[in-house]
Amino acid sequence: MGVALQKRASLEDSARIVPLEDVSDPSLRDLLSYWEQIRAGRDMPARREIMPTVFPRLMPRMFMVRVQEGPSFVYSLAGNETVEAHGDNFTGMDVRELDRHAPGYGTSMQRFYSSIVRSRRPCAAEGSLQFVNRGFCRFKSIYLPLASGEGTVSHIMGAAAYEMGSA
Repeated sequence: MGVALQKRASLEDSARIVPLEDVSDPSLRDLLSYWEQIRAGRDMPARREIMPTVFPRLMPRMFMVRVQEGPSFVYSLAGNETVEAHGDNFTGMDVRELDRHAPGYGTSMQRFYSSIVRSRRPCAAEGSLQFVNRGFCRFKSIYLPLASGEGTVSHIMGAAAYEMGSA
């Protein structure tokens, strides 16, 4: 029981929101700049305007989440570095199913993605993926909302910079 509580605590304390201006990874900054350029003063760009392949070297670290009624969130893309860092390919998976990998993970991500849908603004985070038991992995990531034709958030595109190694 102590181990389960320790894992849950480390999950809850594993990441924090950071100001977008604190994102230092050049490829994440480039993706954010691209999002800003395409949105052209609107709340967010439309999904159909975004071409993730513009960043071929970033593709292994990118992910796309489809926003469905509810809202619920389904991963529609997970690059191979994202798969490696998490230890599983989440493509086609509802975010709440992440609770099977680590208790509370899916619930936390459901709340986090819901906050992006409500705010309609990009977000950055950093932290550790220790709770997925893949060895020590630190990350910095950005999450960019994309609009449907009606102007609602239809997708969240993101990318992460991972640092694997020992604690």
